[in-house]
Amino acid sequence: MSTRYLKRFFKPASIVVFGASERGDSMGGVVLRNLLEAGYEGKLMVVNPKGAKQVHGVTCYTGVAELPLVPDLAIICSPPETVAGIIRKLGAHMVRAAMILTGGLSIVDDLSSRTLKDEIKEAARSYGIRILGPDCMGMLVPGSNMNASYAHTNIRKGKVAYIGQSGLIGTAIIDWANGQEIGFSHFLTLGEGVDVDLPSIIDYLASDPMTHAILLQMDRVVGSARDFISALRAASRNKLVLVLKSGIVPDGRMVKVLADGIADDDILYDAALRRAGAVRVETSDQLFNALETLNRMKPMRGERLAIVCNGMGPNALANDRLMKKNGVLATLSEETVTALSELLPAHWNGCNPVDLDSDATAERFAAAIQILCKDPGVDAVLSIHAPTHMAPGLDTARAVIDTAHKTPRNILSCWMGRASAIAARNLCNGAGIMTFLTPEEAVDAFMHMVDYRRNQEAMRQTPSAYQMHNLPNRQRAKALLERVAEESRDYLTHAESCDLLELYDIPTPRTHYCRTIEEVVESARQLGGSIAVKALHQGNINPFCYDKKSHQRWQDLALDLYSLPEVKHSVTKLAYRVSERYPPEQTHGFVVQQMKRGFQSLQINVGITRDAVFGPLIVFGVGGYQVDVLADRQVMLPPLNSALARQLVMRSRVYRIVTENSYQPERDVDHLCEILMTLGQMAVELPQLKALEINPLLLNKSGLLAVDMTVSLGDPVASAISPYPEYLTETVTLKKSGQKAILRAIRGEDEPEHLAFYNHLSPQSIRLRYFYSRGVPTHHELANWTQIDYDREMAFIISRPRQDGQGDETLGVVRAVTDPDNIRSEFSVVIRDDLQGEGLGVMLMEKIIEYCRSKGTLMIMGSTLPANKSMQALARKLGFSVSYNMEEDVVDMKLALHEPAEDWQIYRLQQS
Repeated sequence: MSTRYLKRFFKPASIVVFGASERGDSMGGVVLRNLLEAGYEGKLMVVNPKGAKQVHGVTCYTGVAELPLVPDLAIICSPPETVAGIIRKLGAHMVRAAMILTGGLSIVDDLSSRTLKDEIKEAARSYGIRILGPDCMGMLVPGSNMNASYAHTNIRKGKVAYIGQSGLIGTAIIDWANGQEIGFSHFLTLGEGVDVDLPSIIDYLASDPMTHAILLQMDRVVGSARDFISALRAASRNKLVLVLKSGIVPDGRMVKVLADGIADDDILYDAALRRAGAVRVETSDQLFNALETLNRMKPMRGERLAIVCNGMGPNALANDRLMKKNGVLATLSEETVTALSELLPAHWNGCNPVDLDSDATAERFAAAIQILCKDPGVDAVLSIHAPTHMAPGLDTARAVIDTAHKTPRNILSCWMGRASAIAARNLCNGAGIMTFLTPEEAVDAFMHMVDYRRNQEAMRQTPSAYQMHNLPNRQRAKALLERVAEESRDYLTHAESCDLLELYDIPTPRTHYCRTIEEVVESARQLGGSIAVKALHQGNINPFCYDKKSHQRWQDLALDLYSLPEVKHSVTKLAYRVSERYPPEQTHGFVVQQMKRGFQSLQINVGITRDAVFGPLIVFGVGGYQVDVLADRQVMLPPLNSALARQLVMRSRVYRIVTENSYQPERDVDHLCEILMTLGQMAVELPQLKALEINPLLLNKSGLLAVDMTVSLGDPVASAISPYPEYLTETVTLKKSGQKAILRAIRGEDEPEHLAFYNHLSPQSIRLRYFYSRGVPTHHELANWTQIDYDREMAFIISRPRQDGQGDETLGVVRAVTDPDNIRSEFSVVIRDDLQGEGLGVMLMEKIIEYCRSKGTLMIMGSTLPANKSMQALARKLGFSVSYNMEEDVVDMKLALHEPAEDWQIYRLQQS
């Protein structure tokens, strides 16, 4: 993930095209014509070894060495076998960016077992040249008059950036968008992505002021899932990101490996995109509609929708779709109902959706929409028109357009039909009004915006107070797994699995382990009451080992055994069934427990699994021995906080069962959230956990109880989301008072205390920190400050216990935000006014400097007002160079942490 040299792709001052000729089938010729027709203003050159003087009027050269200057961007459309050699020549002549449109580079050479793509990667790495492609369609940037692609037509200028993995889908979208008069800020496809990857492009476009939203078309994550999610999360905090995720067509060469306990990896992408704050669209139709909505929707006021139509049939279609998508139908105010009653027939029902009746005129449409837009309980209006003699499409469209231009609310339109509706749709398109073919499409497009709004709210929910598990026990858990690994086992025994859960404070029942039938009978005598027996063998020692019968996921169980003769008889049959399928060395005895059925217990399936792309995953849903647990499989990426855990619970059928049947639903949900957070912590702290399954986990009046569990081990794997860096926590001593305090990374749970800390700051401190006087920060701002991506930024706080014993109070904070290439990190620091002189500034600054140095950051820098003499003195004390910036009227502070190793790093630092 790097934005190094990406500006040369998006804003090149000069371009050279390889393989261009005036033949009709020349891809390079098509690219060159597109550049000329788009009005590209930079220097254009062509390289073709066949000796032509010009191609389409552009000077042609026979080789790289003949070029009059070093181009910013090389576009390669040459035959596959020539591409690697061209890359080497470009690299030798200091060209830093190349876009490869040539395809067919993935064919494996039978002699060398290498592909042409491998050779290109090796050549590019040797010279430090960035590669976009191969097999990409090129790039279109209307703001730079650049159409460097083989697309059949140019695109309009807009505010949505499109990034795709399929060139043909890209050209289809261009054609559709032009027909709808929709534009883009950038348009490109990545092809096979040997170097410039999706996270890099997202990072670049997220900082582009001309891009207001990003539209992704993808079939898989190539490269690091952590980089992908990190880039997506950063972009979606400020811009709407929509994703069309398709599957991969099997071609016989790719083996699809599913995570244990997961039947379809599509739910994993849902979980990852939701966690990153992006909105997923399901079909190409939805992608087109979302694109139209992105370009034409005004800022969202809320999610309450009013629907108006000249008939109840279309209204019912829209309402049904809205309810299916969990949308919100606006409740009309009394004033609105009164105003509409004067306009509508007497038989109107006074409700939303609003039926204008089949005799509705264009004027009635406009008047009804005006009334609805004035209702404070209405955030958007969907106008649906079915063709009638009383309301011709064109006249109604003109009235709706005129009304839409006079209100800050979003007006969506739907013109049903075809022959008489086309003109109305075209009129709305020309006027910039959102228009759709069907009521369902209109509702889907609106709900994409609603989902984004909800995702952003969910991302910024304030978690409850963080609870640290017992550190000695966590260390014992690590030692347990290390001991098992030393024994060359990839699984934990049932007893070891119980021990592991107990070390993380997950309760398990009293359990006896027996090798013989006689021992089982004796254990049953000791336990008393009804008992359960499970035979252990190689077939059930690993998690998520389900049989193919959906009605019975586990065999070899004997439940509800009351008398000792019944125990002996059932266990004898159980042992016989096991012996028929497994030799003695693959059997591991019996587990004996008291039956825990009853007490209105709910059986839940919960655990940890691992995906090849996204790493550790938390799974949750309805459980039990005789249900299809995959039918309610919910997934989330760890680590989890209380807000994320609650989201996971609420998406499962478990939540509905608990809320409808529990005497204490909030307590039960809290218990479930706690165990999910614990499992998230285990997934992060024990990276060698391949899978862990608890089924059933019983929930009843007594709380939670893990009845049966299995654990398997594998090579350590990191989570796709950067976990909380607990290892950076340390104890410090305040200079004057001698009090002990904690210096640690900030957490989302710190939001309430962070607000209290801000309220302790004087107006002068606020002005020196933010360079202007400002009010109390909003929840949105506080969430952004406390819920950070530790891969991209770091904030350390110093805190101490309050005198009243009510939690900790924040004394000071330092923050550093690093660019994607790890060149520069910009810091800021602020201390509570009443704690000046305690040495907090030095402790915080030394902590952030050492952190940035350990991450390999080349320079840490910051700015302060000239009046902030104390900050300038602190910077000098710590070795910063301090200089006055006349242009910005600030004092710049810079400290070199490492020497740059490459020329592009030197260039970036010189721009600082």
